[in-house]
Formats: sequence, C-alpha cells, structure tokens
Amino acid sequence: MAALVLGLELILVFLLTLLVLNEYGNWRTQHPIVTVAVFVAWYFSFLIIFIIPMDVSATLYQQCLNATVIPNITEEHFNISDPLLVNVSRAIQNVTAYEAKETEGLVPVVQECEPPWSYVDPHVLPTLWRVLYWTCQFLSWLLLPLMQSYALAGEFSVGGKLLASLKRNAIYYGTYLLVFGVLLIYVAAKPELHLSWSRLYTLIVTASNTWGLFLLILLLGHGLVDIPRGFWRASSLSFQLAYTQFKLAKVATEKAEADEELDDVLGEVKKAADYIDARHSLRPCLELIISKCPGEIREKLSEAPKTRPPSSTTATVPTQASLVMLHKRLISAIHRKFRTSSSWLALLEDGFELEDCIRNQPNGDRTFRPTFPVARGQLHSMICTPRIEWFWKCLARQWILKAVAVIIVIFAVMVVWSECTFFVVEPVLSLFAIFVTLAGYHREYFNVELASFFIIAFLSICTYRTVFKIRFFNYYHFAPRHQTDENSLIFGGTLLCRLTPPMCLNFLSLIHMDSHIIKTRTAETAFTRIMGHLDVLPIISEGFNIYFPMLILVLCLATYFRLGTRILNFFGFQQFVDNDDLSVDLVNEGRELMQRERRKRLRAEDTKNRREQLMELVNNTSNFGRVSRFSRREHALSKKGARDSDSGTGSGLRYKNFHNDEPSTASEFGASISGARSSSTLRSLERERQPVSYDLGSIQNESLGQDFRATDRNYQSLSSESANPNASSQFGYPPRNLFDDV
Repeated sequence: MAALVLGLELILVFLLTLLVLNEYGNWRTQHPIVTVAVFVAWYFSFLIIFIIPMDVSATLYQQCLNATVIPNITEEHFNISDPLLVNVSRAIQNVTAYEAKETEGLVPVVQECEPPWSYVDPHVLPTLWRVLYWTCQFLSWLLLPLMQSYALAGEFSVGGKLLASLKRNAIYYGTYLLVFGVLLIYVAAKPELHLSWSRLYTLIVTASNTWGLFLLILLLGHGLVDIPRGFWRASSLSFQLAYTQFKLAKVATEKAEADEELDDVLGEVKKAADYIDARHSLRPCLELIISKCPGEIREKLSEAPKTRPPSSTTATVPTQASLVMLHKRLISAIHRKFRTSSSWLALLEDGFELEDCIRNQPNGDRTFRPTFPVARGQLHSMICTPRIEWFWKCLARQWILKAVAVIIVIFAVMVVWSECTFFVVEPVLSLFAIFVTLAGYHREYFNVELASFFIIAFLSICTYRTVFKIRFFNYYHFAPRHQTDENSLIFGGTLLCRLTPPMCLNFLSLIHMDSHIIKTRTAETAFTRIMGHLDVLPIISEGFNIYFPMLILVLCLATYFRLGTRILNFFGFQQFVDNDDLSVDLVNEGRELMQRERRKRLRAEDTKNRREQLMELVNNTSNFGRVSRFSRREHALSKKGARDSDSGTGSGLRYKNFHNDEPSTASEFGASISGARSSSTLRSLERERQPVSYDLGSIQNESLGQDFRATDRNYQSLSSESANPNASSQFGYPPRNLFDDV
C-alpha cells in the first residue's frame, strides 16, 4: 500500500509539472536541454512538497514506538538507541522476543502503535531526500545559472557560449565564495567550535538555507496578502475591467516599443547583409542570424550580395563582436515581440468577456449572449448552455470568489500567527503545531498527512505565485500561453530549488517537529536529519532563523497598504494606484483601444458573413449566372429587383426574374437576412452604443471612483435589442450592401 501511494504521488507530481511547464514554456521552440533541466528542477521542488507529509506521519509513528518502550529496559534488549536510523521492524521483533523470553518481574509492553497507511521502509525516505536535495542544490547553484547565461549569450559556437556564461557568472560565484569564506574563517576562529567535515557540511547547508529563508519570507509575506485581495477584486466586474484596460494601455506601449526595437534590429541585420558577401569569413555567422528573422525578411536577406557596397567604409565594417551583440539583440527583440503580441490578444479577450458579463447581467431571460461567439464542441455546448453560462459568469462566480478570498484570509492569519509564535513551546501557541500534535496523539495519521499537506501546499502556493508574478523589467517575466522565454524559465527553476528546502524546514518548525526549536530531544524527520541543524553559527540558529520569520507581519502590512506599488509609481514605473491621474488616463486609453479593436473585429466579421452569404446565394441559385441586361427606371423602386438607397432618390438596378423561388435581387436577399433594418437606423444604434463604464466607489476611494464611475445603462438598454433574432446586426453595426465587396 505504501509503495502504491508513493508511486501515485510520483506520477501525479510528474503530470502537474508537465501541465505547468506547458502553460508557460514552449517545448517546440526551446532547446531540449533547457526543457529537461527546467522540468527536473520544477519536478523535484514539487515532489518535496508532496512527500514531506509522509515523513511527518512516519516520524510520529516512530515517536509512538519510542514512547511504548519500558524505561528501565537495557539497550541490549531493544537496540533502539542508535541515532534515529533504527530499523523499526527489527525493534518490534526484539520487543516480542524479550517478552517471550523474559517475563518474570516485568510489566508486559502493550503495543498500541499502528503504522501509517503510507509508511515505507525507514531507509527509503533518507535516500530519497538526499537525491532530491542535492540535485536541487546542484541545479540551483551550478547548472541553471550557467544555462541561464548560455541562453542569453549571442556567440555562434558552443564553446563561445560556455566561455561567455562562465565570464558572466564569475562575479556571481565570486560573491558567494567570499561570503562562504568569511563564514568559514568565523567558524575556524571560534575555539569552542571544532571544525570537522560534519560541521563543514552543516555550514554549507546553513549558508544555502539562510539565503533561501530570506527570499521565502519576502515572497511569502507578499503572497499572503496579494492572493486573497486578488480573489476579492476579481469578484467585482467593474474593477476588473478597469484594471484590464489599464494593463492593456501599458501592453500597447510595450508592443509599440517591441515593434520599433525589432525594426531597428532588422535594419542593422540588413545593413550587415548588404556588406558581407558570400565569400566573407563572417557569412556563416550572418546566415545564423538571418535564419532567426521573420520569414518574409529572411527570404530577402538570404541572397548575399556579390560585391560590397561602394559607399561602405572601414568604420561600418561589421566584426564578429558586433555580430554577437546583434545576434543577442535579435533573439531578445523577437521574443519580446511575440510576448507582447500574445499579452495584447489575451487582455483583449479578457476585456471583451468582462464587458459581456456587465452587459448581460440585467438580462431578464438570464441568457448569456457574447459579443464574439466562440466555436465550441458539441459536448461543451450541451453542458455549458447560455443559461448556465449566465448563472456562472453573472451571478455565482462573484460570490464564490468572495468566499474563497475570505477562506484564504483566515489561512493567512493563521500562518502569520504561527510564524510569530512557533518558538514558544510552553504553552504551545502555534496553531499548526496544535492541529498536528492532536492528530498524532490520537494516532490519526491520515489526518496528520492531510493537515500537513494543506499547510505546506498553502505556503508553497503563496510563495510560488509571487515567483510567477513578479517581473524584473524585460529580464525576468513569466507570461502564460507558452510565451515565457528560456531565461525566465531557468530563473524560475533556480528560485524554486532554493526556496523549497528552507520552506520545508520552516514548516517543520511551525508544527514543532524540529527538536532544536522546541528544545526537546525526540525523534526527528528524515528530512531534518539530512538537512542538519543550524547550530554551527549561534547567531543564525538562535537569532536569524527564529526571529526573522516574525518580519512577515511587517511585510504583510506593507503589501496591504501597497507600499511597494506606491514607491514604484513615485519613481515612474506606472502602477494601478488610487487617486492617481495617470492611472485614470491609462484606463481611459485602454477603453479607447478596446473600442477601436471591437469595431475592427465587427467590421471584419460582418464582411466575412456577407461574403459567405453571397457564396451561398450563388451556389443555391441555379440560374444566377444568366443575368439579363438591366434597365434604368425613373419611377420608385419596386419591392422586387430594387437596391436600397439611403438617399431615397428611387434609382436602382433590376434583374430579370427566371421564375425561381430564390431572391433575385441584392436588396431582397439582404432584407431577408437582416430583417429589413435601414442602414441609417443601424448607424444611429452604433452611435448610441458606448463602452462599459465602471463603478469603483464600493472598492476604491471616492475620488478614484468618481473618475471611473458611470452607469451601465448604455449596455443594459441594448440587452433587449440584442435578444431580437430578427435584428439586422447582432453587434449594432450596419452591414454594407451585399455586393459592395465583389
């Protein structure tokens, strides 16, 4: 049973890692080595989170066995005084043999301890922890930093890329070696600290975990507040639409800058291609650069000039170093172009959906009518009907998001309280320690693992979400829909490998499973035995690792009052801030961009529909090609054979009727499919339709709400008209005449 549980966890974590990596990365365009390295880093980090509850239940079972041993039994009978690597099954056999052999004058031992449902051999978990921990350390401190620099290098050979990555990481490794050397000298100078290989091992682990704990508290403090606030704000459609339009305006600027940057780089590539001919020594390097250009430009640049341009001078001669920089800039510009374009389209879709939700809320028939219907499968259409979609998007989702936000707030308060009180042993103040201790006392190992999993999962979600959300300019940015570059994927894998081990140590301290925290000698987890204790440096073991987690309260308050956002906005980094004119201007700009894109899509969709209807008319009318000559008529146009005119002059075209039931004129066919609504009426409807406005007064301050606030009456007044199946245009835009595009 235990082997089956462990195997299922390995498979489940494997699938989860594939899902997350596929959402952010693109294995078709990434280098296979990068994909494998990032997958291993993420997989091992997630695996630690899933296996640590099994270690906790196994440790409680071992403590139960140690508690049932008669105190005055000598070591030769039980042989369980070996330092925490005892074989439990052999100890039980020794107990049974002793009871059968020596029963005179002794109280029999009652074994009430039952092994957990996921209990594995005591040697399995220590071996597994060694593999996971040291693999993560090797990836995070050696391999992934080199691969990150390798991915950013612009050299044209493997050796050149490796040399460039080593040079780039020289300062990085030198800094860490300097810090480690200072710690080593400090330990050697202490007479009471006898430096040995075991202490050196602990010193290495201490240095790594101390840095990881520092990052953990920073990221966790932000996530504990930002996640519930994000869920609460997502329940407000008006605020969410305003925030989406704010981001849309920023992405539009980034998209324009990316296009301009790519054009500049392609212009330099063209200049280099004009100078370097087919016999030039740098032509292979240039061909590699050209191969990464867009298709239409690649074809133009692939033809090498036979001679050099006569106007070229030695000052404009490209060198290998300049081509390396050009190659590096091209890789960055192309990926930035694709990423901004993908973010632009995603924000547009989110904005259109939010507008549809606001517009459909007052529908009396409780039916959801999207502006741009999406083709769906038959099964999806049967399950997600327009009525069910309305109940979910316009009613239920808002309340569910608020309930989830409240639950997360409760968990966040419990985490902050436990982080500030876990070092208090008597009385026990850590809530998580109380839960796990009570479940372990009653031998409810399944509940122990369940509670441990929820606690460590909540800590990891709050931390990892901050990792996937933060952005360092254009150097590090996680973009969904396969738009994250290799550098960001590698950097994210590095952070996960460094954060997960100290997170687990912090979790074990919260539930009082670390004997050096609770100052009580007891059985410890296999994870703690592999990691060791931070007793080499008293300033770290008795100060930093105990009292630094209390800083999480300050970080949560700073995140709640958005101190970091206000500082970034003060220094010119545009953020969504209350009572800020720039935020209001960007929201208005994003609204105009959405309105313009909506008109463009509606015109394209109407044109496509007219062409499809024209082709259907041509195919269904057998004698359509035999059109007789037409004649001008001076009197008013008749119902048959007339072409509608906005001017009302009464002039038009008439086609000969060939005694068929099909509409014989363009106006009749257009009237049959559009409900005979005049174009002037449609244009007036278009002028009346305005974008969705927002009411942020209930969420933001009153001043910001006055800038954003307006009513949704413009969309609500059109809900009844959009429900009319005979309306000429579902979106309120007048279709042009059927034959205008022919």
